[in-house]
Amino acid sequence: MTFGSSFARMEGKAMSIVLPAMSSRRSLLRSLLSLCIASRLRAAGLDELAFIEKTMHDFVMQRMLDEDGLCRSMLCAETLKPWTKENVSKLDQRRMMDMFQNSPDIAGCVNYENALMATSEFALSQIVKHRVTKDAAARDLAHRCIRGLLAVIDEGRHYMPGWLPKPFGGVSHARDSHEMSVDQYTKTVVALHAWRPLADAKEQAVIDQFFIDAADFFIARKWRHAYRHRTIVTAATHHHALGLYVPLVVLAAKASGRDRYLAELANLDEPINTALANDGLESGFNGISLIAEGFHLAMQAGATDKRLPQTIEKLWQIGAKCVDDKGVGFIANKDHDPDSQAPRLAAIATFVDALNPKLNAPALAKMILGAHRDPAQMRHVRDLSVTVSEVSITSWLVAYWRLREAEMSSK
Repeated sequence: MTFGSSFARMEGKAMSIVLPAMSSRRSLLRSLLSLCIASRLRAAGLDELAFIEKTMHDFVMQRMLDEDGLCRSMLCAETLKPWTKENVSKLDQRRMMDMFQNSPDIAGCVNYENALMATSEFALSQIVKHRVTKDAAARDLAHRCIRGLLAVIDEGRHYMPGWLPKPFGGVSHARDSHEMSVDQYTKTVVALHAWRPLADAKEQAVIDQFFIDAADFFIARKWRHAYRHRTIVTAATHHHALGLYVPLVVLAAKASGRDRYLAELANLDEPINTALANDGLESGFNGISLIAEGFHLAMQAGATDKRLPQTIEKLWQIGAKCVDDKGVGFIANKDHDPDSQAPRLAAIATFVDALNPKLNAPALAKMILGAHRDPAQMRHVRDLSVTVSEVSITSWLVAYWRLREAEMSSK
């Protein structure tokens, strides 16, 4: 049974439940969804999840983190190691051609396809852990990952300032990469912003300059970019791009002191309105994570657009309907294919809770974390199911430490 189906069953009994007067059908739906979750969740406590946190952390340290501070992605599920030239042929070759065209190093591409997202999330988890525990080792580990991200940014400048390449083959080959995505940018920007208060003045200046350079990069392209060999990404065609574009102009304006960056928000008005009105789940947990994290970052940086928290809350409700009553996520299709990226929804629970406590987001987040205990079994979906989902693991850690921080703050 899913939260969506549970909700449907309760909806039929709504007349027998005493509820406060509602101003709209949307308010009624929110209250019923919250009541449904509260009555069905048996969420594990954070202390019960601590041993899983250690498992996830050790997996990252022992199997994902490279010598430059980047987290490798899509490990071979059979070996739990990076792909090699010898075994990469086991992957769907048509998919590899679609993703990496004629690259002479397909293994290097697979191993770093989502490296920037995973590295950024792992860095973020350690930044929050440091805030909670004051553990210097967590701070140092976060800094190691941040230095890896900054190294990729520096390599990207060999093409042009603001270019953040997917570091296919690792940092040493990043400048040769032809590929980028707003997904990787978004998580990198979130991590850099979170690290900035811990950085020294020189590193803060580097981070601020990247915010400015990246904004200029996209402004010059009218908020469009080519993706692989098959499409042009815009905020209108790919709504998750908003998770980058909105906070980026706010950060660039703050770093530069120039209001011209904020004027760019007018170009994003229509896509924001369309996204807010969209009840679909085209991008799944990934899209939810990217937009919610980006909008939350924009709000942290000073954005006051009421549509941003409204969209975050709506995305949470959409995602919650794709989690079953055991805490396992699934794709919103007719077969409800399992999707290990539900921890990405869990990672936004604390700021959803700050927006609307009635949604009971932390309880669902804890249940999701309790349902995902073995990183080796957290796989990508469909034709990539023979690979480990790196962002499922790193998002798990972000969710856990954010919940810890929220719990500590409430005492």
